[in-house]
Amino acid sequence: MKLFSFRFFFLNLISIVLLANCATSEEDKELAYNHYRIGVSLLAKNQNEKALEQLLLASKLDPSNPLILNHLGLAYYFQREYELAIITLQNAISKQANYSEAHNNIGRIYVDIKDFSQARKHLMMAAGDLTYPHKDKVWLNIGLSYFYENSFENSKKYFLKSISVNRKNCLAYNYYGRSLIELEQFKPATEAFDKAIFHCRQRGLDEPHYYSDISLFRIGDKASAIARLQEGRKLYPKGPNKKKIEEMINLMRITETK
Repeated sequence: MKLFSFRFFFLNLISIVLLANCATSEEDKELAYNHYRIGVSLLAKNQNEKALEQLLLASKLDPSNPLILNHLGLAYYFQREYELAIITLQNAISKQANYSEAHNNIGRIYVDIKDFSQARKHLMMAAGDLTYPHKDKVWLNIGLSYFYENSFENSKKYFLKSISVNRKNCLAYNYYGRSLIELEQFKPATEAFDKAIFHCRQRGLDEPHYYSDISLFRIGDKASAIARLQEGRKLYPKGPNKKKIEEMINLMRITETK
């Protein structure tokens, strides 16, 4: 985990505390919202450093705004500043206890740092909010908390709940398939990866091709397994699983000659 600069955190905290003791004027709130909108737009474009700058400006102008704090927490998260992200999202929740989006976001960060009990504490609060419109994300994150805890029966259940809300959720299909592989349920895993591959194309995710190969190989369909790997190599020549896909293709060719 990347450690954050104590000096940066201390100075930022002092500025927020000082501003919090002053009433925020309507003019400052309006200016803060403008910086906030720019920051959110930059986050959507993956311009995370510039987004962080804008959201810091917004939070200094309007330090008690939970909406700004939530997105500032996300900006820290995308910069892998996990401690700052958690502190900022906790601050957002302290301003609005039932802020489900902040609970979902902090829950996902706790998944990433492998504090699964804290993750599920926040994620279950978001899941219990009947008005929260992104339940597929919450169920996915709960599923991930169980998956990385090697509790695959539980992870499978929550990935299915995510899919039931959003039939185009590529990550839920992918991790549902991976859970089935861990449970040695290879036939339904191949079907899950077929759907993951279809829905993940826009995201440029090559992982379903790699794990689909494993499930196809385990049910004895080596020809389809090789074809799936070759398709993944062609579609995503610079994908994060490029090396593993190449290694698996070579392994498959070696086993073909024996």
